[in-house]
Amino acid sequence: MTTKIHYLKAATIRKLIKSHGKRTSAEFLASLDRWVEDKVTIACKEHNGGKKTLDASLALYMLGK
Repeated sequence: MTTKIHYLKAATIRKLIKSHGKRTSAEFLASLDRWVEDKVTIACKEHNGGKKTLDASLALYMLGK
């Protein structure tokens, strides 16, 4: 099963994972890509004081940390 990654740069993520002594699968990257899409979609639906711009305060609210 081949899944296309739309929102992430897979090579950069693989490099980060490898720097921690781990490997990754295509399924992990596809799941992470879907998670990003879901979070952005939810953020777009958030009222955010009527602002049109998604900003850092919204990211902190939606994603934590």
